[in-house]
Amino acid sequence: MTAYRLRGVTRVFGERQVLCVPDLAIGAGKVTALLGPNGSGKSTLLNILAFLDAPTEGAVEFFGKPARHSHKELLALRRQVVLAHQNPVLFTTTVKKNVEFGLKVRGVPKAERERRAGEALDLVGMRGFINAKAHRLSGGETQRVVMAQALALDAPVLLCDEPAASVDAENRRVLLSLLERVCKEKGVTVVVTSHDMPWARSLAHTTVWLEDGAPVSAPQSCP
Repeated sequence: MTAYRLRGVTRVFGERQVLCVPDLAIGAGKVTALLGPNGSGKSTLLNILAFLDAPTEGAVEFFGKPARHSHKELLALRRQVVLAHQNPVLFTTTVKKNVEFGLKVRGVPKAERERRAGEALDLVGMRGFINAKAHRLSGGETQRVVMAQALALDAPVLLCDEPAASVDAENRRVLLSLLERVCKEKGVTVVVTSHDMPWARSLAHTTVWLEDGAPVSAPQSCP
């Protein structure tokens, strides 16, 4: 089963084509790594997968169904996908309130928010920081809280933009183990972008190398 299928997907800004994906399948319940140099199209592709941006041309399927970019359908699609940004910004409140925020926005009752936030913090090894001020955390601790935010939402897809870029070796190991567990134990589809090829390849079931906006193994047939 595939989580995503992209056919003839392009993204154009002005007169410049920055993405060209003739055909790409991303397996459900697997880890896929998007690799490539700066400017290769990784973040552009990730935004399309997160339904934050629409292709200029082409079709995207999500779990076997066409993804349409009407306002009503986009809201439903976005609630099934969580994007963890490369440079996350946490509120200057407690770790607990940061993890609960997305649940509160979605109208989840307080008791349920607290339960899910606590379970997510346990999973990422940050329960001891539950009442700490989030803006005082280290880079690695911040990334783990961002993962807890994502896991608390219980979405079937987790997209991570350079999760290992600004953390030390120990936190890279923690993040690798965490993403492996999330995929294996919860069946979450994980897509990561990374410059750290050994780290990404040790994690991923499939790697996709992008150059000039296109998978290098794909024929350049986009318009």
